[in-house]
Order: sequence, then C-alpha cells, then structure tokens
Amino acid sequence: MKGAYLMNRIICIAMIATMSLWCISTSIAEVGVTDACQKDVKELEDDIDDNKDDYTAESRRKAKQHLMAAKTNRLNPAKCRSNILEAREELRKGKRDKKKKD
Repeated sequence: MKGAYLMNRIICIAMIATMSLWCISTSIAEVGVTDACQKDVKELEDDIDDNKDDYTAESRRKAKQHLMAAKTNRLNPAKCRSNILEAREELRKGKRDKKKKD
C-alpha cells in the first residue's frame, strides 16, 4: 500500500510540475509578442506626431482610435496587430500629397 501511495504522489507532483512549466513558457512567449505589438503602437504614434502635416486630421484621429484599441488589446496579440493594421490603413487613406517647393 505504501508503494502505491508513494507512486501516486510522485506522479501527481510530476504532473503539477509539467503543467506549471507549460503555463510559464506560454506566458513568457505571449509577453514577447505583446511587447513587440506595444512597441509598434508607440512607433506609429511617434510617426503620427512627428509627421502631422503628412496626414489629414480625420485620418490621424481615426488612426489614434485604432492605436488606443491596440493598447487595450495587449493580452490579445492578434487583435493588437489587427488594430495596428487598421491604423496604418487610415493613415494611408488620409495621406496628403507632398507639395513641391519651387
């Protein structure tokens, strides 16, 4: 009886350790993806602020709305990435032609 109890206890501890390691590894992977997405959000916000004259006010406003949504979706990397793509699309739609200086 003691042998079976000890074996069950060892198996249970091994299962708990395996599940813990699996949870930790997926969490670390998500943090890396999320951080990359948030870095892209920051870079696009900086681009909008630095190049205000290149985009219409409406396109900047809509792009910033999408970027705000991306910030709130930091735990969902796919949705965060989708929000960034939507923001870039809004900026493309509102891109102003550069005037030639003669």
